[in-house]
Amino acid sequence: MLLLIHFRVARVMIRSLIVQEDLFAKICSLSYMGDLRMLFAEDKNKVKKIVQGQFDLFRSMYKPFLQEYKAKDFLRVSSSGTDQANISQDCGLPVTCSLVSSLPPAIRSQMGMKLGEKKRINEYGRAINEVIIGSREEAAKCMQKVLRRTVMVSSARQAVSGLLAVGGINATRYLANKMQKAWKSWT
Repeated sequence: MLLLIHFRVARVMIRSLIVQEDLFAKICSLSYMGDLRMLFAEDKNKVKKIVQGQFDLFRSMYKPFLQEYKAKDFLRVSSSGTDQANISQDCGLPVTCSLVSSLPPAIRSQMGMKLGEKKRINEYGRAINEVIIGSREEAAKCMQKVLRRTVMVSSARQAVSGLLAVGGINATRYLANKMQKAWKSWT
């Protein structure tokens, strides 16, 4: 289920035409959005290296979703003569609204607090809150803020618990090594 959520979130955040590697990079980057370590203690090319090193794994994990969405005509996937496939999608507002409405309630709720919500009656007669989306870009920016904050809170908790678990001296050594490694990737 988490793979499908990542796939849907990435679809809101990508352009209408991309190559497979860019889709996988967007999916992979979701886990690092807002991660405090990415600001100063991680290789700036981390996501790219992960995707390139595990490209076949990404392809096999997301192949069922690509095939399903292609069969439903939500995506068009074409071979580019290389190992990559070109992916194109409709970036219209109805598609964006549909993707957002299929996300977990916690994400939709946070987006609704930022963008506004309206009540709608679903096919079962139940009232549901629907996020008000003015444009795909607005939805993507809002979603990015929501995810960034969620990851930031989690990474801050993780950093504090790590510091408490290993102690100040070991944490300082670890951080210094990470920052040195990150600095090399930035220069």
